[in-house]
Amino acid sequence: MDTNQHYLGPYELQQRLSDTRQYESWKAWDPQHQRQVEITMLHLQAGNAAALMSRFVYETKNLTTLNHPSIAKIYDVQASAAPQRPDLPGEVAQPQAYIVREYIEGMSLADYIEATARVGDFPAPTDIYRILAPASSALDYAHQHGVIHSHLKPAHILFTQSDSPESPQGEIKVVGFGMHNMLSPLTLALEDAAYISPEGAQGQTVNTRSDIYSLGVILYELCTGTLPFQGETTSEMLMQHMHAEPMSPALINTRMVPGMTAIILRCLAKDPSARFPTGAALTAALSRVANAPGKSRVGQSGAASSGNRLTPWFTPAQVSIDETYLSPQRSQGLTGSAASNVDAGANVSGAYPIADVPTSLSSAPTSAAPAVTPDGGHTPTHADAVMHSPRSAPDLLAAMETQRLHPVSPASQPAPPVSPPHVAPYPVRRDGFWRTSRGKKLTILLSALLCLAVIGASLVAFFASRYNGLAASSPSGHAFFVSSGLLDPGNPKGIVDGLQIDLTGVPVPDSGKSYYAWLLGDTDTNVTVPPIALGSLSLVSGHASMAYSSPQNDNLLSHYSRFLVTEEDAAAPPTNPSLDPATWRYGAVFSRVPSPEDTQNHFSLLDHLRHLLAQDPKLAKVGLTGGLDIWLFRNSLKVLEWTGSARDAYNSGDTGLMQRQAVRILDYLDGTQYVQTENIPSTLSPILVDPKIARVALLEVSQSEEPPGYLKHIGNHLREITNSPNVSVSQKQLAREINLAIDNVQAWYLGVHDDAAKLIHMSPAQLRQPGTLDTLNHMFKLANNAFVGETDPGTNKVKEGVSQIHYKAQRLATFDIVACSNQTNQSCV
Repeated sequence: MDTNQHYLGPYELQQRLSDTRQYESWKAWDPQHQRQVEITMLHLQAGNAAALMSRFVYETKNLTTLNHPSIAKIYDVQASAAPQRPDLPGEVAQPQAYIVREYIEGMSLADYIEATARVGDFPAPTDIYRILAPASSALDYAHQHGVIHSHLKPAHILFTQSDSPESPQGEIKVVGFGMHNMLSPLTLALEDAAYISPEGAQGQTVNTRSDIYSLGVILYELCTGTLPFQGETTSEMLMQHMHAEPMSPALINTRMVPGMTAIILRCLAKDPSARFPTGAALTAALSRVANAPGKSRVGQSGAASSGNRLTPWFTPAQVSIDETYLSPQRSQGLTGSAASNVDAGANVSGAYPIADVPTSLSSAPTSAAPAVTPDGGHTPTHADAVMHSPRSAPDLLAAMETQRLHPVSPASQPAPPVSPPHVAPYPVRRDGFWRTSRGKKLTILLSALLCLAVIGASLVAFFASRYNGLAASSPSGHAFFVSSGLLDPGNPKGIVDGLQIDLTGVPVPDSGKSYYAWLLGDTDTNVTVPPIALGSLSLVSGHASMAYSSPQNDNLLSHYSRFLVTEEDAAAPPTNPSLDPATWRYGAVFSRVPSPEDTQNHFSLLDHLRHLLAQDPKLAKVGLTGGLDIWLFRNSLKVLEWTGSARDAYNSGDTGLMQRQAVRILDYLDGTQYVQTENIPSTLSPILVDPKIARVALLEVSQSEEPPGYLKHIGNHLREITNSPNVSVSQKQLAREINLAIDNVQAWYLGVHDDAAKLIHMSPAQLRQPGTLDTLNHMFKLANNAFVGETDPGTNKVKEGVSQIHYKAQRLATFDIVACSNQTNQSCV
C-alpha cells in the first residue's frame, strides 16, 4: 500500500514509526494546520472494541488540556465508531481510537542511555538531574490534572533538536500519555514490561506513584547501564516486578554515591506509599546529590559536565566488580514517604503487613546537609577528546552507531588514574615532531625498531607461557555469589542464586579448545551434588567475564563450595567437567576445615558464609527463610520507610499514624519477644507487623534472646570468620570493616528507638507541637544514616551502614581464583 495516499481522518499517514500488539504510531501530516504530527492508534478488534473504546475515552479525556513545557502538545483525541473519511480509497469501516500530538524531531532517552550508561560511561549526577527534573515536573503537572502516564519508559522521554551550543540535546519532552491499562499486562511487549510498576503488573489500578516507580527503573538504568530486572518473557518480567528485589546498583556501578542508591531503592519500593510522594520530592532528592560539592559523576568514567550541556562520552571505563566501595557519601535523597490511598506498610508481594497512610501528599524537608566525596578519574582517549565538543542529536546518533559497529572492550581500557591529565579537545599537531622530513624519518625509524622489539618480546612471553605451564601466565580473578532478590518466603530460592566471574591475564586456549566454567558441590558430604555447567568463557584481551543465574533461582551457596575452569574441546561442549586434572586450568574452594577455636559448633569458613548469605539454622527454626544479611537489609529498609511515613504524617496532622508507625519501628527493633517491655499504651496494639518477620530483633534487648538480634548475630559470625582456617587476607579485612559498620548501625538504631519510644507516649496535642517535628526529623535522619551511612564532612570519611554491610557481606563469599598446576597434577579444587 502507498502510505502517501493513506489517511486517518484528516491526517495523511507518511511513515510507520512503531507497531506493538496494543498500538502503532505514525508520522503524519496535518494539512489543515500545515504541520507535522505523530499519531498513535489503538488496535481494536471486534471482540474487544467496545470495552477498549470505553477505557480509551476515559483515559484520554483530559489530554488535550495539558499545557506544560515538558509535555509534547496533544492536538487531538478521536474515538469514533467509523472512520471520518470513508470515501477515500483503501479505507475500511471500523472503529478508530487515536491520539494526535506534536512531532518531535530528536533522539530519545533510550538512545542516550545506549550511548552512555550502556557502554559503561555513567552520566554525571548533574546530567541525570537535568533529564529527570523536567520529566518529573511534567508528571506532577499531569497528575494534578487527573492524568497518570503508567507507560513511562526511556523511549517516551525525548530530546528536541537544538541549534544552541549551550544545550545541544534541546529540551525534554514527555510523550506516550493515554495508552495504558488497555489490555492485560501479559500482552505487553517485553520492553514495556521492563518499566511497569508492581501494582500495574498485577493488573491493579495504578496511581501517581506508579509513575515514580517507572522513573526509578529509568534512574537505575541511567546509573548502571542495565535494568533492575531481567527476563526473557513478559510474564517472567512481571513476576520480578511483583516479587523480586533488584540487585543493588552499587554492586554494578561500584562508584555509585550512596545518596543515589537510596533514591533508587526508594523509587523501586514494592509498596507505593514507600516511594517518593511526588515527582517534586524525587527532584529535590536528586538535586541534593547533583549539587554535592566535588561529586561530578555517578560513576567512574567521563568528565564533569559544564553549563547546561549534557556531555555524552562513549569510551567505557574499566570498573572492577571486586573493588572496594569507593564512593562513600551520606545520602540525603530520602525526603519523606507515605502518601496515597494505599497502606504504608503494605507490600505487593505479601512479605510485609498492612499499615497506614497519611492523607497528605506533602513531604517534610530533610535537615541534613549533603556530604562531599572524591570523584573518580578517567583516562581520556582520542574518542573522548572529540566528544568534548557540543553534539547535536544527529552527531550523537552517528557516534552511537560507530560505537555499535566498532565497540571498545572495557577490558582493553587502561585503569583510570586519580587525576587525569588535561587533553586538548581535538588532536594537536606537534610541531617538534613534524618540523622537518629528516626528523620525521628518524622518528619513524626509531618507532619501527621499538615496535619490532616489543613484538619480539611479546612472542617470547607468549610461547613461554604456553609451553611452561599455565601457572606462568600469572592470571588473577574472582567469582562471587549474587542474589536476584526473587525471594520465596517458603524456601531459600532467590538468595545467592547467581555467580559473577571476572578473570584477567588468561592466555588464549589451544587451537580447537575452549574454557568452560563449573560450580562443584561439597566434597565431604554423603549427598552427591551434580556439577553446574556455567558456560564457556569468552576472552577479550585476556579478560573473561561472565554472569550466571540459576534458571530455577536455586540457592547455589547452599550446596556448592568449589569453582573450576577446564580447557576442553570447543566443538563438543562437555556436560560434566573432565576428570583429567591436566585439563584443569583455574579453580578455587571455600574452606570446610572446622575452626579449632570453635569447640562448641565446629563451624568452618563455609559454614559462616552460608549462615550469613544462604540460610541460618536459627532463623530456619523460627520459620524465616534466608541468611542473616538479607533479613537485616530488608528490615532496615522497612524501618527507614516507616520513619519517613511517620514524618509525613505530621504534615497531614494524622497523630494516630505517627504513633502506629512508631510502634512498627519498635516491633522491628525490639522483636516481638520484647516489644511488650516498652509499656505501649492500651490505645495502641503492641504488634502491628507480621509477627514471624519481627520474631528476630534488629537490636539486642537481652543476652538470652534466641535467635540473637541481627546485629549481634552477624557480629558473632564475623568474629569467627577472622579466626577460621584458610581465611584470606581480604576476607579478614572485609569482616573487620563490616563489624565497624555494625557498631555504627547499633548506635544509630538506639537513637531511633529512643525517638520512637518517646512518640508512643505523647498525647495528640503534644504530637502536634513543632518540637515533635524535630523528633521526627531526627528519627528519620538516624534511620537514614543506619541504612546508607554517613560521611563526616570534616574528615570526608564514611561511617558505613546497612547498605555497605549488605554489599560487603556478599563479597565475603568470593572465590579467589588461582591457576592449577598441570605439571604436578596438584588439584586446585
